Amino acid sequence: MTEAGGEAGSASAGGARPFSPYEFLLAFRYLRARRKHGGVALIAWISFGGIALAVTGLIAVMSIMNGFRAELFNQLLGFQPHVYVDTREIDPGEIDRLLTEIEAMTGVKSADPVVSGQVMATSDRYETFLQVLAVRPEDLARMDVVQSGDDPRSLTGLQFGDLSEFGEGRNGGDVIVLGTGVAQRLGVSVGDRVTFLSARAAPSAFGARPQQKAYYVGAILAAGVSTIDNSLAFMPLEQGQLFFLRGDTVDLIQVRLDDPDQAPLFVETIRAIAGFNATVYDYTRLDPAFFNALQFERTAMRLILSIVVAIAAMNIISGLVMLVKNKSRDIAILRTMGATRASIMRVFLIVGASIGMAGTFAGLMLGILFVTFIGPIQDFITWTTGAQVWDPSVYYLYRIPAQLDWGEVVFITVFGFAISLLVTIPPAWRAARLDPVEALRYE
Repeated sequence: MTEAGGEAGSASAGGARPFSPYEFLLAFRYLRARRKHGGVALIAWISFGGIALAVTGLIAVMSIMNGFRAELFNQLLGFQPHVYVDTREIDPGEIDRLLTEIEAMTGVKSADPVVSGQVMATSDRYETFLQVLAVRPEDLARMDVVQSGDDPRSLTGLQFGDLSEFGEGRNGGDVIVLGTGVAQRLGVSVGDRVTFLSARAAPSAFGARPQQKAYYVGAILAAGVSTIDNSLAFMPLEQGQLFFLRGDTVDLIQVRLDDPDQAPLFVETIRAIAGFNATVYDYTRLDPAFFNALQFERTAMRLILSIVVAIAAMNIISGLVMLVKNKSRDIAILRTMGATRASIMRVFLIVGASIGMAGTFAGLMLGILFVTFIGPIQDFITWTTGAQVWDPSVYYLYRIPAQLDWGEVVFITVFGFAISLLVTIPPAWRAARLDPVEALRYE
């Protein structure tokens, strides 16, 4: 201690600058000191481990939530369009021009004309109500949800049958595509017959009567979203215009973008192209409560786990308070040798901040490694427990989704560093305010 004190005194007398080498020397000596010499190594390690685990958990949980959100959007928006243009009030002659102009926009993947209607579907044994979308065959074939079936591990896409006969024949033919839930409710498979009955009456020689026609199941599609799989069917666009009595018109233009998050930005641009007779809105308007809940859940989880990091950092306070008490004699000697209050405060700030920053950095590395190797970790847990901890048939996902958001990682890192520095201020301030006379009175 005498040697350290001599260094401190000479450095201070020589006009040492803030955060000079002797302050770091003292701080690291206090960190390495064993308990019998007045050190707090055990509490320092506990604080280090607590912060590291809290930061690891925060990164892992936020990455898994981001992965779930991305997978949900991929499944939901793999089927649903990103921007809707209601064309029922638009002159039919303008629709082709509108389609061409929208598809020519930068960032637009496709613009598909659609006829929509509701029917009662009956098979030989059961019946149910459906939402039917009439689309062009090429538009259905290039949907993300259809193409996802190319991955052999995927539980979405075409589960049975194919689209080879979809749209073939007079007026689009009589082949349809059903959702997996619809096929189960009707008790049908590929090649079976399903009769559609429309609620809208059509004029005939015997008066108005509902439209009715038999179709054949060409394929069964899984979107991975129960509300879609249990209530949706596809038919060719020409057949939909005929069955729903639309003539040459369409109900909607469904716009899909390269980046779904940019959908709100495209609404005004497309509205300007479509004119005042068109109603244009993005996918968040369909169920705003759902999308707001997703954002709120993400924010709330970040707040809760940030509090956990703060609680872990509180261990630094208890360790520094003990260190200040144990080193009060050393502090008094340093003060009498010329060390300023600011210098003493900086020494203990370095002690606490070093623990917090090292724990944050370790947690950062562990969190990134956990997210990067979450697949092998899942396989290891499954192998050791002998149980399927992740059922793909329930979640429609083969792996636990995890996606690193580097903006989140930066926020977590900065928060960990900041909270570690803040919690060291009270005990460091107490050390700086220590009266040398009182500390040495009974020595």
